[in-house]
Amino acid sequence: MKTKISRTKKPKLQNNHKEENLNSSGTNLHLKIWHGKKIPIICLHGLSGNLHSMESFAKLLNQKGHKVITYDLRGRGDSDKPINGYGFQNHVSDLNNIILHYNLKEVILLGHSFGCMIALRYVLLFPKQVKRMILLDGGGLLSIKKRIQILKVLKQSFDRLDVLFNTKNEYIEMVKNSPLIPKWTKTIESYFTKELRKTEIGYVCHMPKYVMEEELKEMGGAITLKNVFYQLILHPIKVGKKMIQNKRFDFENINVPTFIARAMNQNLFPNDDLLPKESFAEMLSRIPNAKGVELNTNHYGILFDELKERDESILKFINEK
Repeated sequence: MKTKISRTKKPKLQNNHKEENLNSSGTNLHLKIWHGKKIPIICLHGLSGNLHSMESFAKLLNQKGHKVITYDLRGRGDSDKPINGYGFQNHVSDLNNIILHYNLKEVILLGHSFGCMIALRYVLLFPKQVKRMILLDGGGLLSIKKRIQILKVLKQSFDRLDVLFNTKNEYIEMVKNSPLIPKWTKTIESYFTKELRKTEIGYVCHMPKYVMEEELKEMGGAITLKNVFYQLILHPIKVGKKMIQNKRFDFENINVPTFIARAMNQNLFPNDDLLPKESFAEMLSRIPNAKGVELNTNHYGILFDELKERDESILKFINEK
């Protein structure tokens, strides 16, 4: 399928990177491209994130000479937000369109959380396109009990969606008081400020709630536990199939070197880690060429904390022969 650069806006050039839009099967995706001559690296952000959440990794890797591409998944940031058309199939297609458009060869995929699941599915479908894969706190198989527990954590993040804020500071204060963000820094403040979009009467978060509903529906879930049971009653076969699909994964057929980082600390409740220790161990044992590290941080900290062990491990893995 042909892709093309949207010409509605000229690319924004800023030092060693530029921003532009790519039309992927009718949906405009917003990208930030960091120029470099070494092997290209594509960053895939989390479920309710955007390209800015991967910026620290882009800067780190670009400083080492790599070309780095970060982009807003459909429905997020400055990418288009269609009413439907979500789920892994569409995200994998978008990723492939980006790789084909820029004629990239043997890329490295770096995903966080939901981005890990996109990366894993892409590698199974297009193994020759990927040289290495880095997964940050995501991609593991979860029990129904664990998924319900994690939904409680994610709901804290979803509560900011479709809420009108009078000022940016009002939004920042709300996020600052969230128990999900244990260490408030200028980097985190900058990220959450960038996810705001100005309206005629105030500010809203970059992603509408319906996008999240559609994503979770594609995984056999919903934003609230009540809606999970509601969907199960209305569409038992469809929801059941999606739940079963997400309980199985062909890890053994992943044939690229894979590095997995796990955040050990709790987010809101004891044992509410999004990549449980048993899931982490399963991935390491089933993916043929996998290695991993456990980090003293939580799910958001693995993105925003200054972690020397994380950065050194990633760079060492990328440079291995």
